[in-house]
Amino acid sequence: MRAFSRQCNPATPCSLLNLLMLFSEKEKHFHHLGLSNSSLNWSRHLLMQRSQVTSLFGADALWRKGYTGAKVKMAIFDTRIRADHPHFRNIKERTNWTNEDTLNDNLGHGTFVAGVIAGEDAECLGFAPDTEIYAFRVFTDAQVSYTSWFLDAFNYAIAINMDVLNLSIGGPDYLDLPFVEKVWEITANNIIMVSAIGNDGPLYGTLNNPADQSDVIGVGGIDYSDHIASFSSRGMSTWEIPHG
Repeated sequence: MRAFSRQCNPATPCSLLNLLMLFSEKEKHFHHLGLSNSSLNWSRHLLMQRSQVTSLFGADALWRKGYTGAKVKMAIFDTRIRADHPHFRNIKERTNWTNEDTLNDNLGHGTFVAGVIAGEDAECLGFAPDTEIYAFRVFTDAQVSYTSWFLDAFNYAIAINMDVLNLSIGGPDYLDLPFVEKVWEITANNIIMVSAIGNDGPLYGTLNNPADQSDVIGVGGIDYSDHIASFSSRGMSTWEIPHG
């Protein structure tokens, strides 16, 4: 079954979940929450100023206490991680859940996210440089993904006992029941799920799924003045923002 294979075959029409389901659900399309122009410029600005990044989020203090991500299994659900990138030495596994026969990152977003989390360049360390990275390719080069791909990948993440799942995705609503219930199953298995809330701000009620679920940690954006960025989606609360 695809959920437990190293190199998956997306053409396989069924998974373990499909076999157990007693009802059918229309396939949902997910869109990739890529960086907007504003967020991209801000990210580049921060990457050029490592001292500002570490002071803003307190990474240096955490490192001094020994919190470097060691022995943490981190799954990055994205466009993959560039195979020849020199700043990643702790990638444990790469899996592909799409209908494209490649394990490489031809867009760069997954590589960027992995760098923020666990980059090992001395000039710009990731926030948890000792984290064990598991790269899940769930988006095509056209930034397309579907519910069934995520369900299979989620099943595999549960099977190999991941600690944290990081997603840069957004669904259109809360009505994709198989996906929502799988997120509940993931968190019920003591796996932390972190997901981008979206770049559809500044109005409230613009959160994307799964970041709008109560058991998921949603991540927003801040601007140069340390306030919520105008492009960042909004929910009903801003707990821990801007420093979280």
